Amino acid sequence: MVRSLSLGELPPSYTPPARPPQILAGSLQAPLWLRAYFQGLLFSLGCRIQRHCGKVLFLGLVAFGALALGLRVAVIETDLEQLWVEVDSRVSQELHYTREKLGEEAAYTSQMLIQTARQEGGNVLTAEALGLHLQAALTASKVQVSLYGKSWDLNKICYKSGVPLIENGMIERMIEKLFPCVILTPLDCFWEGAKLQGGSAYLPGRPDIQWTNLDPQRLLEELGPFASLEGFRELLEKAQAPNVAQELSGGCHGFSHKFMHWQEELLLGGTARDLQGQLLRAEALQSTFLLMSPRQLYEHFRGDYQTHDIGWSEEQASTVLQTWQRRFVQLAQEALPANASQQIHAFSSTSLDDILHEFSEVSATRVVGGYLLMLAYACVTMLRWDCAQSQGAVGLAGVLLVALAVASGLGLCALLGITFNAATTQVLPFLALGIGVDDIFLLAHAFTKAPPDTPLPVRTRPSTWAQLKFIKVVKSLLI
Repeated sequence: MVRSLSLGELPPSYTPPARPPQILAGSLQAPLWLRAYFQGLLFSLGCRIQRHCGKVLFLGLVAFGALALGLRVAVIETDLEQLWVEVDSRVSQELHYTREKLGEEAAYTSQMLIQTARQEGGNVLTAEALGLHLQAALTASKVQVSLYGKSWDLNKICYKSGVPLIENGMIERMIEKLFPCVILTPLDCFWEGAKLQGGSAYLPGRPDIQWTNLDPQRLLEELGPFASLEGFRELLEKAQAPNVAQELSGGCHGFSHKFMHWQEELLLGGTARDLQGQLLRAEALQSTFLLMSPRQLYEHFRGDYQTHDIGWSEEQASTVLQTWQRRFVQLAQEALPANASQQIHAFSSTSLDDILHEFSEVSATRVVGGYLLMLAYACVTMLRWDCAQSQGAVGLAGVLLVALAVASGLGLCALLGITFNAATTQVLPFLALGIGVDDIFLLAHAFTKAPPDTPLPVRTRPSTWAQLKFIKVVKSLLI
């Protein structure tokens, strides 16, 4: 009867591989000694694990499963500042300084309308292009949403700079309603830019006169019998089509000419100039609508008679802004007809947040589908007709173990308070799958290539010739 060998014993017929020759000396001895030392530790650890493989497997699965439950408390970070601004960096310090010195009043959100020609490289510095830009901007400025039983328009939520403080509350509210919103637009270089603002005047027997419905020539005809308006009529007759490029050169001024100057870079894109530096053409127009931040909007309407019955909160203010911005993007992009020579691209901070939320959400179908495909691939490629050589079950178990390891690792990060982002949810699971499954194929291949009479502990250790090859590669790289 043949005596069975214990785990640490070697058969009499086993001949250990020849010791690799000493090929390195000097400064390379220390790294190689450390590599050999840690390799020996790992080899001993592997032998001990194999002696108690059942217990190690059970305890490992329990630990991995418990850590995977940490995914229930995972937090996905979608705040652009938190994602892209390095902690304690110069940008972070400057943002902190701005908030500390200027307060919440310095914060606002930007909504942009970018207009380009449908024909690539087309010039937008024409009266026709500006007319279409005005049409889109007017549509965007009239956006209204209904929330909490109230109507919210641009005049209620826009950012207003320098509103005067008046002791009489009624007059203060009236002035505030008429005070213009801050809108950075190339239309401010022309009379039509005023049409984006509110305000009205009353004449008996006709609707309120507003910038949005004012027709100067028709108004002169109606008022002609009652007043002498020859001076205004002469000005209109002398008016001619403006030189758009010349008017926009250097930027435009807002309603406060002394303090509000919109630089040319904020209004135009893809500009071209002549040898003297004069503006000739541009490929894009941009208008920016500034809105209050959620905190500002909450403070603005806190205690106001319009919100006293809805339990006004900062969360509700944020919802109002987000809903308005989504509607702004939708209507602005539909403002121009399909056959127009120009096209509008609307952008808001909420649309960016929506994109980040969409890409940060875990797609269970995509993740499960990817792992199932890798499971099938591992099983099929490692399956053999010879049952003694088949390793299909090894591939199946390996892929499942990799999936559990990824879930437990992410769960541990969640328990430690580490926030997730789009890379964590969309890239890391598949990256870890590829790296983990690659090791499974390497181990399985090395196991099958070992001589049949090699003891199991030695069969799983790195090949001596592989070590020799590694040493030669290191020497060739360092010499």
